[in-house]
Amino acid sequence: MEIIQHEQHRQNILLTGDYCPNPAMINEFQTVFFTCKLKKIELTGQELNDFIVDDDAQFLILHICIKNITNEILMMYKDDFMITFDDDGPFEAEDYFGWHHQLKDEYALKPQEEIQGALIYIISKETSKIMLTYTEYFDDDSEGKTYKLKYKIK
Repeated sequence: MEIIQHEQHRQNILLTGDYCPNPAMINEFQTVFFTCKLKKIELTGQELNDFIVDDDAQFLILHICIKNITNEILMMYKDDFMITFDDDGPFEAEDYFGWHHQLKDEYALKPQEEIQGALIYIISKETSKIMLTYTEYFDDDSEGKTYKLKYKIK
């Protein structure tokens, strides 16, 4: 997996050792309802369009592809995808603020529909490891399996 880092009008490409519990599904996981593939990781620094974060923070953009694998309409929420960096977290993605390709806070996928978009997080500049997690929650408030994708970013 490449990590694209933006730094003072330069773009660096960092390489990372991917975490892959199942070699057949590198950078992705499959639940009972959908597949989620992480396509690209981007570190944009302190500024994203007109939004600026503190000096010790940076924006992290995860470019993902989600495909509904059921025969029913599937409601998805950005809050379902949490990020942990180093030992901090988990944290929810930032609310939708109109950045191009940013996934809305809530969206529906038709049967077999696929959507590509980005989840935006704010993490520490000193972060060396990130973990994207998704935990299944069912209508009866029970909790299912937790899926994890882990990466070293330094």
